[in-house]
Amino acid sequence: MSTFFGQVVMNSFVSRRGLCGFLAVSLMTCCWLSNLRALKAAATLEKTRTDTPTADTVAQESSDKIPSRPNIILINLDDADYKLFSDEMLAQYPNIERLAKQGTSFTNLHVTTPFCGPSRAALFRGQFAHRTGVRINVPRLDISLKFKGGHREFVRQGHDKEELGVWLKRGGYRTMHIGKFHHNGFDYRKPVGWDDFYVSLGGRYLGTSVFTTREDPQGKRSRNGANVYRTEQEAQDFVNLMDQHADRKNDQPFFMYIAPLAPHRAVGHELSDMVDKTKYSDWGDNLKIDRTPDFDEQEISDKPLERQFPPLSEANIDMMEREFRCRARAVKSVDDMVGTIAKTLKRLSLESNTIVMFTSDNGYQLGHHRLHNKLDPYRMATRAPLFVYGPGIKSGVEADHLLAHIDICPTILELAGCKIPDAVDAQSFLPLICDSSDHDVESWRKPVLLENWQLKQNLSTSVPGTYSGLRYHRELYIEWVTGEREYYDLATDPFELDNIYASLPSNKKADLRSDLFAARTVKMNPFVTVIPRPVKSSDIDPEHLRGYAEDDRCVSSVRLTIEHSDKGFWNGVAWTSNRSELDGQLSAEDQQFASWKYDLGSAISVLGEADAVTIENDRSFQFKVTAWATDGESNRSDIATNTVLIPMVAPKPKVAKDHRDDVEKR
Repeated sequence: MSTFFGQVVMNSFVSRRGLCGFLAVSLMTCCWLSNLRALKAAATLEKTRTDTPTADTVAQESSDKIPSRPNIILINLDDADYKLFSDEMLAQYPNIERLAKQGTSFTNLHVTTPFCGPSRAALFRGQFAHRTGVRINVPRLDISLKFKGGHREFVRQGHDKEELGVWLKRGGYRTMHIGKFHHNGFDYRKPVGWDDFYVSLGGRYLGTSVFTTREDPQGKRSRNGANVYRTEQEAQDFVNLMDQHADRKNDQPFFMYIAPLAPHRAVGHELSDMVDKTKYSDWGDNLKIDRTPDFDEQEISDKPLERQFPPLSEANIDMMEREFRCRARAVKSVDDMVGTIAKTLKRLSLESNTIVMFTSDNGYQLGHHRLHNKLDPYRMATRAPLFVYGPGIKSGVEADHLLAHIDICPTILELAGCKIPDAVDAQSFLPLICDSSDHDVESWRKPVLLENWQLKQNLSTSVPGTYSGLRYHRELYIEWVTGEREYYDLATDPFELDNIYASLPSNKKADLRSDLFAARTVKMNPFVTVIPRPVKSSDIDPEHLRGYAEDDRCVSSVRLTIEHSDKGFWNGVAWTSNRSELDGQLSAEDQQFASWKYDLGSAISVLGEADAVTIENDRSFQFKVTAWATDGESNRSDIATNTVLIPMVAPKPKVAKDHRDDVEKR
């Protein structure tokens, strides 16, 4: 059996094979009784057994089986698209390459919300972002459009009491966390789900702020040295925690979650700040972005109107090429970390009972469809790498079964013999880890729900980014908040170049919409937001009130009231003292996401200088806006209230601030 961890010393292992096989079967039998999905996976594991196995056959087969209750390591990178781990790129990373080539590589894994914070919250809960309530990273930013998210929202929802770490602890595992946690609002308290907690905060690779249980079991704030590279420190933290685990001399299995920042951009504008310059400053100078057909896509008239960006400039392409090289250099340090993990597990004789998973929280676009960064529903943003290595996992296998990133959560629970909570949306793929050839590629899974809320920033422009959609095994369907729709037949158009939604027959369109409705399995009341000020750099109608509405099926209406502190309420014709309800104009009345707006031009036309206020040196009209949404079943949302500022004079379009460079205050 080929092993990523080097030549395993087999003598003592062979002497224990019969006992290990017996224990594995016994514990797996308990898992069968408690969980139907575990039964299916166990049946796959046992399919080669005879009806009356002898001791010799059990010993022969046990080395080819996944151990019962193994140690589990999950490595979750940040913004690492799958193309960073193509065969050509893997040749640059010998440790990650061995992990990928000597395990199973899943080539069709998609992140349900391709955005850092929502993706991580969804992973820990095994739920879609509309279920976790963590829709965005930093609520205070204008680009978040008044949606909720971040660590504070995760805790407010009570998810810190019921998540992957908690579930594994209940199942008898020691839980360890190293690296990035959630975004925004970290409260400097050790979460209940983690025994050992080493969290790296913010977006710096050097001098990183940390909160760890290294010196205090309840956690203590500190900062890495000014010249200490973040990924290298996290690798050393792994070594230290493994040594401590070995010193305990007990049989308790462990779950280790490692989340490097790489290859996410560092805070600030300097791309090279993500690189360990003492090792890899000049490494990979000849690396270039693969010029796939969707790179700087030639014809984009079939894309949504506000995503029909001009061709990439030479400056754009040069910046993206530099970013690609820096991303690859950051991953080179992750490769060193993977090598350290391998050596440590071998040194401590843990490799024969440890499963390693390697993935990323989302993908990343560098010029694909003329887009940059993440958030989008296209393959480069949603598809992430996934390699699974360990004892009992077949070597050199590529599985193209459709998976969701959140499926990792129940898969880990099933591997650990733990109960999968009923609230989990995701589906375990343990049977595929056991033997993917036993399961049909096309029918393995229902389509993966894709959803996003935050405004999309593309280079210097901000455009609507809210959508819901479905990723099928060989299809992609998207409904944009603007009412525009896209459909790609990936069997003939794998690079998503030809949007053929308009040419689909009516029954096919109906089937797509039915599947999208069915993907939200839990009923929810409508949800509505009010945006406090214009945030689009391309705004041509700044006198409009704006907001967003969401439902599990369709938003049918948005109602609102508009109040001025001196003039009273606007009734659509005049300012009066009586409260009046008005209708917002929806972008679409037959889909889950819709934007709404209300033209305030007439209301503002009767206001004067005396009715304005000064905010940040600008004269603006200030209104209190209350809104609520209703769905087709007359369910009503909670009321959303916000103070809205409308400038007295329409501003000239401004270049949107690049909020990727904001440091999240955790």
